[in-house]
Amino acid sequence: MPDVSRGAGNLPSELTSFVGRRRELAETRRLLASARLVTLTGVGGVGKTRLALRAAADLRRAFPDGVWFVPLAELRDPALLAHTIATTLGLTDEAGAQVGGLAEYLEDQRVLLVLDNCEHVLDACAVLVAKLLSATSSVRVLATSRQLLRADGEQVLVVPPLPVPSEGEPSVEAVTLFAERAAAVVPGFAVDASNRDTVVRVCRRLDGIPLALELAAVRLRVLSLEQLLQRLDDRFRLLTDGSRTAPDRQQTLEAAIAWSYDLCSRAEQAVWSALSVFAGGFDLEAAEAVCGAVGIGSDEVLDLIAGMVDKSILARRNGTFGRAAWYGMLETVREYGHVKLVLSGREDAVRARQVDHCTRLARRYRDENFGPHQLDWVERMRREQPNIRVALEHCLDGGPEGTCRAAEITGPLWDYWFAGGYVREGYRWLLASLAQDTARDTPAHARALQGAAFVAIQIGDEERARALLGELRELAEALDDDNLRAGWAQCAGMGSMFLGDLARGRELLEQALDGFRRTGDELQACNTRILLAAALFFLDAPEGLTVAEAALAQCERHQADWTKAYALWAVAINTWRRGDHRRASALLREAIAMRQTDRTQLAFTLTALAWCAGAAGEHERAAGLLGASRAVWRISGAGVAETGPYRQFDEECEGRARAALGDAGYTAAFGATSGFGVDEAIAYALAEKPGGPRAPRRGRESLPGGLTRREREIAELVAEGLSNKQIAARLVIAQRTAETHVENILTKLGFTSRAQIAAWLTEQRAGSADGT
Repeated sequence: MPDVSRGAGNLPSELTSFVGRRRELAETRRLLASARLVTLTGVGGVGKTRLALRAAADLRRAFPDGVWFVPLAELRDPALLAHTIATTLGLTDEAGAQVGGLAEYLEDQRVLLVLDNCEHVLDACAVLVAKLLSATSSVRVLATSRQLLRADGEQVLVVPPLPVPSEGEPSVEAVTLFAERAAAVVPGFAVDASNRDTVVRVCRRLDGIPLALELAAVRLRVLSLEQLLQRLDDRFRLLTDGSRTAPDRQQTLEAAIAWSYDLCSRAEQAVWSALSVFAGGFDLEAAEAVCGAVGIGSDEVLDLIAGMVDKSILARRNGTFGRAAWYGMLETVREYGHVKLVLSGREDAVRARQVDHCTRLARRYRDENFGPHQLDWVERMRREQPNIRVALEHCLDGGPEGTCRAAEITGPLWDYWFAGGYVREGYRWLLASLAQDTARDTPAHARALQGAAFVAIQIGDEERARALLGELRELAEALDDDNLRAGWAQCAGMGSMFLGDLARGRELLEQALDGFRRTGDELQACNTRILLAAALFFLDAPEGLTVAEAALAQCERHQADWTKAYALWAVAINTWRRGDHRRASALLREAIAMRQTDRTQLAFTLTALAWCAGAAGEHERAAGLLGASRAVWRISGAGVAETGPYRQFDEECEGRARAALGDAGYTAAFGATSGFGVDEAIAYALAEKPGGPRAPRRGRESLPGGLTRREREIAELVAEGLSNKQIAARLVIAQRTAETHVENILTKLGFTSRAQIAAWLTEQRAGSADGT
């Protein structure tokens, strides 16, 4: 073997600036210090090669025998892999073109080999690297690949897209990259106050993928920034003008994603297209449900998903129901899959399977949620909320058969809309499914009627509630269904109570309770006990405490924690009515400390806690709690606080506080909390004494995600499904102001859709519940 000069390597010079990646660079160096094989993996165009080259350049001194860059993108024959590496090292004889010859040459050398784009010769790379590392002592390999090598000792670093800035973050890497590349084609281009929001939206729409950002910047030669943003709806057609010196796969965004698509088996390609219907991610059960429509058996799906995770097409995230794994795609990757699905002609079949899956989920929720997994079910359905929306939209756009299916989803989920914090959105879905349902004499239609009537009463839509109750009563009789009769009595009794006819409300609720007990409906029997306890509270009937305690015992027996929070409230208000405000306060704080997602329940509890504070002479705190409850009522969308019985007690509490504090004092205490978000309201409520720990002062300081308190409040309403116009009406602000807030929220969180805001809030709440 010839004596080859040992130079410093062959790393190419950087022709454009390297932006950010401080954390990834540090992690790459750390991994190479302890492992001999490190693989940088990630979706196409994310910047794996640039990161590997910069990391290798930084490590030159640690490898005196050279840092060698071996590009493999153009290699088509895996048998030539060893030869390609040998040629890079300067070895010209045949011996060096074999693994044994390479190992012999490198045996005593401290060398870093950078193997770039291994994914299409993966098996050959894994075998060669394993043999090479086992035969040498000081060689290290830094590989880039869209798929893991799965060689012994491999350490993996997943390279994420560049972050889009949040408020207060020094890192603005996606914006910086876009700005630098834009300035290269439009001299003088700079990000300033006039265009920053638009630039951020471009970066967000492109998922922070460096290749996409660079291709987009080139388009500024012929488009304005606003035109560029508008045309990103068709990103694959727009982003087609890459560098002529770049590899073919980096000439266009479509080519970058197509490179990954072509590396997939036919089965993986089919799964990719099928999974593109999920707007908010999916679990294995959902994937198995839809993939049958593209010819994939349920027993094949797990291995195919595992392969797609390895290929960086899918990313695994934490789940919530039973800690099941949850998977998602970048929006750019999902859109590519959807294009393939449409071209395949199988979209309707896949979406029909998605509707079937959501229907089964809704039934399981109804059948299983009153038990130890109640909160798990609520969180699972919250995670599924974007997919439920997609399924319902498909149902309601799909003709008579589809609309029947919509009622099958909305009917079983009507109490979930409360538990998940989607009261107003759920009401809209219920009404839409009822309006377009042609099968109006079915149990599914009746359940949707019952749910819609219940929600209508809760939000104060009295006229609609009367019509829904009339139809429900007729259908219950036509179907001769005792459970539906009990459902009608429950809703009618609640409505009578809210309108101030307490005696009639009590009579109907007792009738409903008897009906639910006879039909064995444990959940609705418990819900009715809670409503009846409220009616008895307003009637100042001592048996209200007994009924409430029976509901609490029922919840504890079934370990149903969402319903338990309402039962604690029912026991607390009846306890307070009997004069024990200390025990009542403790019960209410226990309910609040459960930190559930149900904003209506929290509003009920905050209001009752204000009554307790007033009874204890803590009038400033009572005013503050009334302000906090007003804020949460507004977020929740429910209108119970405006009904006669509840308003009477609020007004009495307010009157005592005004008398003690004066009008100015009361207004100041109430106003200090009336703009609180949910987390602030909880923190304030859990402060036991006026001088104890308090919620932070209102101001511009950020909550999780960099959001202000107003933005967090609006994020809650976005997650509920409200449009900008509806948010403006709810908060009594201009629609343009609401639109600006929503754009700021998307910008700060680095998201591209309102569905992602809902998913993020779900994860935030799950983290709070876990104590993380």
